[in-house]
Amino acid sequence: MSETVRPHSIGRASRVLRAFVAFAASAGIVLVVLVQCALVWHVANGQVAFDPLLPVVAINLIGGALQALLFRALLPQHYREPRDWSLLLLWLGCAFVPLFGGLVVLVSCAWAACYPRSHSGEELDDVPAPEFVTHLMSRVSHGGGARLQARIVNTQVNASDRLSALVAIQSMPTRTTGTLLRELLADPVEDVRLIAYGTLDQAENEVTQRIFQTGQSLEMASTDDQRHAINRQLAELYFELIYQNLVQGAVYRHTLEQADRHARAALEIDDGDAALWMIRGRLALANGAADEAADYMARAQALGFPRERLVPWLAEVEFLRGNFVRVSELLASLGNAATLPMLKPVARYWST
Repeated sequence: MSETVRPHSIGRASRVLRAFVAFAASAGIVLVVLVQCALVWHVANGQVAFDPLLPVVAINLIGGALQALLFRALLPQHYREPRDWSLLLLWLGCAFVPLFGGLVVLVSCAWAACYPRSHSGEELDDVPAPEFVTHLMSRVSHGGGARLQARIVNTQVNASDRLSALVAIQSMPTRTTGTLLRELLADPVEDVRLIAYGTLDQAENEVTQRIFQTGQSLEMASTDDQRHAINRQLAELYFELIYQNLVQGAVYRHTLEQADRHARAALEIDDGDAALWMIRGRLALANGAADEAADYMARAQALGFPRERLVPWLAEVEFLRGNFVRVSELLASLGNAATLPMLKPVARYWST
């Protein structure tokens, strides 16, 4: 009947084997170092009758290889991998830094064992930037308008597909597509440029035609109520040009002034119109006048304008003022009232 080998006997034999390997490796290292020392001594004292360069280099390379094998046997297990690279680095260190190369490695390992890093973290590595696979865009079946706009701006997509997507977004509000359409005015495809220009021009003409007709009716107004209503409508129409991103540059500045002028004219007749104070507040924000915007919006709120609709703009006022704590407080006060998809991530960011 066979006798069972006890675990502590196996452990004792393993320790003895490791001790023997360490002793043999240490003795071998000492022997190689002594050979190197003797060689250096002879060369330094000129006790050789031939050019010592090649023999010294050859002996150092051979001795470095032997030391690399012996030093690797003394290293902890997790320092021995990968095997080929660890041997190569040890050999380079021992061969090109005679006598001390391997000792530096051992001292470094001893230092790492005695003073391990204080925290554990994931290994970091460099990865290439992700590449957008443009040719797969046509296969995406979700995202609605965002998918269409991504296809339009991608010049690598077939021109007919881009034109189809451009025609499809014509039914979307110019407020969301105005910036994209202006960028397409410099597109390399002529048909894309023409459609983008036509869409912008049509949207702008619709509003300006209404402004022209309303302005003519203002000249014929005979009562304060009529003048108030017409000036209010003109302020809203001029504001619509700004809201839909239909004007830029000097025309943008002129439109701001005209919208504010008609809003002031309407408020001079009836200063209890909360919506007009709100429009003046948003015009002041577009002009970068945060303090004026705050005053106008406070007046609108005092006249009964819904606070939930005012809060995002009041938060923008505080942002322009640099009062970021107040921005967070205002957006956090919305709670579940932040129903707009574009507003939810903003409220979530500033409320955390």
